Amino acid sequence: MSPRLPLYVRQAALEDADAACAVLRRSITECCARDHRNDPAILAAWLGNKTPGNLRSWFSPPNHAVIAEENGVTVGVALMGANGMITLNYLLPEAQYKGIGKAMLEALEKEAATRGLTELTLSSTVTAHGFYLRNGYADTDRKSGLFGMSSTVMKKTLAPAPPAASY
Repeated sequence: MSPRLPLYVRQAALEDADAACAVLRRSITECCARDHRNDPAILAAWLGNKTPGNLRSWFSPPNHAVIAEENGVTVGVALMGANGMITLNYLLPEAQYKGIGKAMLEALEKEAATRGLTELTLSSTVTAHGFYLRNGYADTDRKSGLFGMSSTVMKKTLAPAPPAASY
């Protein structure tokens, strides 16, 4: 039996775009049926911009993207814009409920605090809403629509990053 590789969350690189795109497309298609309701038009609209080329542009500064690898395989991708808006946080179906989504979210929160951001926002799908509530995000009074679906705008206030140690 080969040794099990640990979960690894790291900053995404441009060469991760193909694998990350595959994660996005599978996650949306297989995990988010409550949102797209297996409606081909909604699904096509949601997947329309999920291409490796777009991901490469999204992975570039000032955005901050992370990927999660388990046993050397990309199983998750998350993205935060410079303004503190989380626009992606997706996992392969088989990677759900293992703490991987939380690890990616914590990596984005840590980066946001390092950047001096005091709040993160996101537009949650129905599928992910409970996940974000469990991780300290709260509903705002705003709703938004993505690709013909309803979503809830959520936010979380961040604790300030600790000062860097000086020697």
